[in-house]
Formats: sequence, C-alpha cells, structure tokens
Amino acid sequence: MSRKLMALALFMPSIALADSASKVALVSDPFYEVVREAAEISGARLVGLTAYSATPWKRGEIDVAARIPSGWKGGAVCLKVVSADGLYESLNTYRVADDWTGGDSPLQYPSKNAEKVGAIPGELVSAVLLRGDCASATDDAAPVFWGDEKYGALRLLLNTSRAEETFLSFPAHYEFGEVACSPVSSAARNAFDTACQLPEELGRLERVEAIALSFKNGEMGREEHMVLFPGGEPGGDN
Repeated sequence: MSRKLMALALFMPSIALADSASKVALVSDPFYEVVREAAEISGARLVGLTAYSATPWKRGEIDVAARIPSGWKGGAVCLKVVSADGLYESLNTYRVADDWTGGDSPLQYPSKNAEKVGAIPGELVSAVLLRGDCASATDDAAPVFWGDEKYGALRLLLNTSRAEETFLSFPAHYEFGEVACSPVSSAARNAFDTACQLPEELGRLERVEAIALSFKNGEMGREEHMVLFPGGEPGGDN
C-alpha cells in the first residue's frame, strides 16, 4: 500500500453504507477512489487475485464480488483495486457479518467514475480482498471477481519490477507443478507487470501457500511467500 493511501485509510470513518441485511457491508465513507493524471509506482509485490469477465459493462455500474472464507466472519476486509498503469486506484473497507458461512458475495462499489473504470480492459484491472481493515490489512488474500458474469481463470497479479521471468510454486501441493507467469500486455505497467494463471484445481482449496520467484538479467530475485484463500468454503452464495 502506498504511504498516501495508508494515510487516507487511517482517517476513513467506520459508517456502514450497505443495507443492514447485507452479509458484507461497505464501511468506508466516503468511498475512496482516485483517477490520476500521472501514475504512482506500486511498491507491493502481490497486487491482485482476480478473475475478470469478458462481457461488456452494463448500466454504467461496476459489478464486483469476492469469495470470502467463513473464518473471516465478524471482521473487516479491505478491497484494493488498481489499473495496470496505476492511473486508477480504490481502497475501501467492508465488514463481514458474524454469521457468515463462507462463499461468494457481491460487494457494493459506488464508483463516481463507473464509465471510465468500466472502459479499462479486464485484464488490466487488479483486485484483491485482504483480511483486516485497509489501515491494518494482513497479507491473507482472497479472490475478487471483476465484471458481471462468465469469469475467466483466476490470476495472481504481481509487481516484479519488470522481471524477465517469474515462476509460481505451491510447496505443500507439488501436484500442481510450477506455473510460468507471463508479462501483462500493456506498455504502461506501473502498478503490476506480471500475471500468473492459477491451476483450476487450486480453486478447491480453502488455503494455500504460494511462492513467487523472479529472474532479471540472469539473476534470481528474492522469494515472495504468499497465503492465498482461492476456494473460500462451500457455504455457497450468502
């Protein structure tokens, strides 16, 4: 998280905006998003855990959902969204109901820039749901579904500082093998530059540890250890 966003998150009032019957209620008020003229370079390595829809946006609204484990019930979660070029970014806290049983939930996303944001190609949008509020979120990452239907494969989006090669492995699940990641197809890749398509079978796991390793100019970078929650739990839609 950038220092600027961290400072803003610390001053977000905790006022619920969602309907009281909602299982996952928007807390941040006002809804925080920014459209920049000049990009800020992201310092985070793990930027997104996202599946996006190839269908066009409808009604000028942003459709967003997340898969949330039951163990996150009764707590806060932080939704982070950023475009590959870093010109659009949002950071907002939600509250998960005490009786959450795990599964998928739509998330309120009252963007004032819906038309502009909806015009960004889905493959150039990164989103992730982190456990904890946006001022003190952990690195535990759950998937976000960006778009209205027929999502593609779940992708892990990384900022590798323009690494030439990146590989993703799962030390407790060697059956998945090693995933070779690919550069993001955009000239402006300030926020994230690499996409790793996750094995479909990984979606059956509630929790998995992953390691990303990048190479640049023939030199091996440091390992990045991550904890992903790709499958939530079989509680279904709530």
